[in-house]
Amino acid sequence: MTKIVDTERLKQVTKLETIECHAELESTMDRAREIAVDVSVPLPALVIALYQKSGRGRRGAGWWQPTGSLAMTLVVEIPTEENLPGGVLPLWSLACGLAVAESLHQLDPELNPDVRWPNDIEINGRKIGGLLLEATTTQKLLIGVGINTDGSKEDAPKELHNRLITIPDVLGNTVSHNDLLVILIPQLLNNILETISPEKREAILKRYQSHCSLTDTSIKLFDVLYEYEKDRPTPQSLKRATTLTGICRGIDEAGRLLVETPQQTCAVLAGSLTDPSAIWTR
Repeated sequence: MTKIVDTERLKQVTKLETIECHAELESTMDRAREIAVDVSVPLPALVIALYQKSGRGRRGAGWWQPTGSLAMTLVVEIPTEENLPGGVLPLWSLACGLAVAESLHQLDPELNPDVRWPNDIEINGRKIGGLLLEATTTQKLLIGVGINTDGSKEDAPKELHNRLITIPDVLGNTVSHNDLLVILIPQLLNNILETISPEKREAILKRYQSHCSLTDTSIKLFDVLYEYEKDRPTPQSLKRATTLTGICRGIDEAGRLLVETPQQTCAVLAGSLTDPSAIWTR
């Protein structure tokens, strides 16, 4: 069933200046990149598609969703302030993941998502949504969000059946994209801005910690960029490893994932929790 988005209502209750709704796109991120270089398009801008032919996630992974689910990319100006903290870019991804998790719970209290560093939203250990953030050379931030608002995990390719879940799988019914976006868009915009303020940034981190699905669990990361927790963040302190195994101790003030190994605690800037051999591609 086609979900018609009430663009006038969205503009009235959010700060959106431009809204595009498409039945089908190659990718909302691709269209958002075009908007990011078009000075005639007022921002913030939202691109929505009910079906993406070439949706994708991080590190070249395919992005599969049931048809009719919410696929969107938000285009905003990158916040600029004096003394912008060096760790703000990792925090943007965490802040947006938190916005999705909290918005789903606000939409329906039966939805209790966790966030799985750095960009997945989970319910009962299965992926219900994900994010992809990109900064452009034109100082725009693209926030791609996919949420399985329709269909069932049984609709997915066989190899994904045990790795994802949909809102109808949890609630027994789909949800209104209008109602979700009215909550989600302001949350995304506010959370991005709050990462700039030291006081508000601390509150974002505390809220994220309470939703973090990895804390106090044993994890293995692949293709890791990290530094030791006490190192100053300089190019000389950065280290790379094919894998890193340890106990997750949450995140630090810069949004880095803390992994306790037998040697010492590592602060991970980038990495994947998915074995490269298990990454799904179309």
